[in-house]
Amino acid sequence: MKTLPVLILLLALPLAAAQAQETEPPDGTRISSALVSGLDLDRLSSGLREEIEKLTGTSVNRQALRDLAARIETEHPRYILAVRISQAPDGGARVVFVAARMPDEQREANINDRYTVEDVEIKGVPERNLSQALRDDLHALAGRPLDSDEADRLETRLKDALPGYEVSRRSVKGSQPGRIKLIFVANQAEWSRWLRFEPVTADAVFHSEQGWGANLPLSMSGRDFNVTPMIAIDDGDELIEEFSGFGIRAESRKLVTDRLGALFEWSTYDQTWRNPTLAAQALDPRIPPPYRNRMSVTPLLKFAVTSQVSVGGGVRITELDPLVEPGPSQMANAAIGWVSFSERSRPDSTYRQDFEAAFTVRAGTRTLESDLVYERYLGQANYLFRRGKQLVLASGLAGGISGEAPLFERFSLGDTRTLRGWDKYDIAPAGGNRVFHASFEYRYLGLGMFVDAGSVWDDGVDLKMRVSTGVTFNPGPVFFTVAFPVNTDEFRAMFMMGLRFPGPSVGIKKH
Repeated sequence: MKTLPVLILLLALPLAAAQAQETEPPDGTRISSALVSGLDLDRLSSGLREEIEKLTGTSVNRQALRDLAARIETEHPRYILAVRISQAPDGGARVVFVAARMPDEQREANINDRYTVEDVEIKGVPERNLSQALRDDLHALAGRPLDSDEADRLETRLKDALPGYEVSRRSVKGSQPGRIKLIFVANQAEWSRWLRFEPVTADAVFHSEQGWGANLPLSMSGRDFNVTPMIAIDDGDELIEEFSGFGIRAESRKLVTDRLGALFEWSTYDQTWRNPTLAAQALDPRIPPPYRNRMSVTPLLKFAVTSQVSVGGGVRITELDPLVEPGPSQMANAAIGWVSFSERSRPDSTYRQDFEAAFTVRAGTRTLESDLVYERYLGQANYLFRRGKQLVLASGLAGGISGEAPLFERFSLGDTRTLRGWDKYDIAPAGGNRVFHASFEYRYLGLGMFVDAGSVWDDGVDLKMRVSTGVTFNPGPVFFTVAFPVNTDEFRAMFMMGLRFPGPSVGIKKH
């Protein structure tokens, strides 16, 4: 339907020409009226409107009328113009500029081809990164009428020469009527960036034993800078504690160079504790007491050693208000450091494979005036394989803590991501200082099966490996999961559901 106006125009012109053999007045005939059809006169510039109004009372000059139609096309390049001249009842000439909107996919081929390329510009990469032959062919477009097919071929060559970039082409008006400037824009593809934004998961999840919780980041992102306000509502999916509150994160992944980035985060959360957690903490003097509020400030820097390997570090200053007042607050101030490896395939690859691994250290130290002194080590790895409608996910983690770590640092398993089928408040209600977990999942058209295995425990206590399995359905960001513990005498099922953005993707939190 989009091409209908142009087809009508093209079919009407031969018919009008046939009729004009008898009725069309010759050059020199006085113009009785002049108007524009198919384009609101108010959309024309005041200069063009004045030129059209001045036609009344002048003599017909077909070349001048065609030039005026070309000026309208230049001002409104989405339209194509034709001039109709017919005999008026008073014996004069009636002039109509017939305008038809050109479909977007045909506009460049049908309109820009009539323009002369004034200049060619390449944005996003230094021209020296391209071969001399390609640069010569690109700039050879200047000074000639635009050949859209040739421009398409050169755009394809540019994409082949820049495999880690997304290349597009656009045209802007030149310095003179009838001239355009051709711009090829190269933006580095997200999958090939030296640094990536630290993952922030948005979710609203339900666990049949643990209830509802939500984490709602409101990301405002550009190519190199991201500001993310965060709101948590009874979020208890990842940590032992359930917390509600808010925070804000600002992150740049280009400070002078693509290799250097920075992150700053501030948050304040109020905690809700389950009775099993309070009871387990009261029985173990090695576990620091629970707290009423947790406020943190986290500045970090990260540096890309190569396109796959990056390192980072910083500090996290955390104040823990006592659960029962009056009482002094505790400081859990930790130095943070990590090294990570990431390899991602092109999104348009037939076989997509994404792999990421990271090793993170967090150390509460007296040097930072921390009341809690501890060291926490965690290694993680995620793997994703996608082919057509099939998806394979595999992940693993292992970690340990020494010293007196606060409750939010202790390891936990048994939620909507780990040991699905188990309840974390049955496994380790106050968390543990040792952890191991592995998961394998296969999906077809969103319907999948999985096996989870892992253990969380305290040093000095015998390790107990737990296994769970189940089915999951993931139609987009929505998920539904039914999971069962395997190595237990009690048969029971856990049901989980909710929304999670992003979906199955590689992303490891490092702070």
